[in-house]
Amino acid sequence: MIIDLTGKRAVVTGSSGGIGFECARGLARAGADVTINGRSQATVDKALGKLRDEFPERSFTGAVADLYSPEGVEAVIAAAPECDILVNNAAVNVIESVLTQPDEIYYELFEMNFLSPVRLARHYMPGMLARDWGRMIFHSSEQALRPSPDMAAYAATKAALLTTARSIAEYTRGTGVTVNTIVIGPTKSDVTSALHDSIAESSGQTLEEVEKGFFTHVRPASLLQRFALGEEVANLAVYLASEQASATNGAVCSAEGGTREVIF
Repeated sequence: MIIDLTGKRAVVTGSSGGIGFECARGLARAGADVTINGRSQATVDKALGKLRDEFPERSFTGAVADLYSPEGVEAVIAAAPECDILVNNAAVNVIESVLTQPDEIYYELFEMNFLSPVRLARHYMPGMLARDWGRMIFHSSEQALRPSPDMAAYAATKAALLTTARSIAEYTRGTGVTVNTIVIGPTKSDVTSALHDSIAESSGQTLEEVEKGFFTHVRPASLLQRFALGEEVANLAVYLASEQASATNGAVCSAEGGTREVIF
């Protein structure tokens, strides 16, 4: 299967690193021109440099914006007024007991993880429908389906995305536009790597022992039994962005390594 996104314009939020960067990279490899987004000029410029070096024939734009506010969303829209592919990846998490987590954390996480994707969808959907082609991809989490007691606010935002993405998909009936969600599981990133380094240093364990311990005690149901790579998640996003995925719409797709122990 050859995925060809030549001529398509993509916007990927939270893409100066991690899963978002791998999505931008995968879309560019398939032929798309990509707008990336990050919170600082330095991280955006670094990501743009990597992408331009690897794909000199593609067009890349950077949008420095913090999506905690409507103004941040407007900055992304200013950098990319229209797009054919929207990957809503940007998200934050705060780890704290649900019994002590203050209201402010819920407000902040819903602004970033839930409202910013919805605001972008509201802007880009009319153009996609007018052109009769478009792809919207929302990144959710296994936490939406099996939440941890210390990640309740994050889990709530990711669960809200599942229902809202399906609601948005209803507007695409009979068109060439699709809206899908990816449920993402434990994935290797700069954040998880730093956390594991800290645990290894404080406990005297090797990194391999830390990872094995996570899947033994925290996510024993995982079929993958390791942290997924950002590229592995991005591969699914690129497929959902392709013409080949035209019959996949309103779906919840999984890249969570089999942590859920359920069929659906």
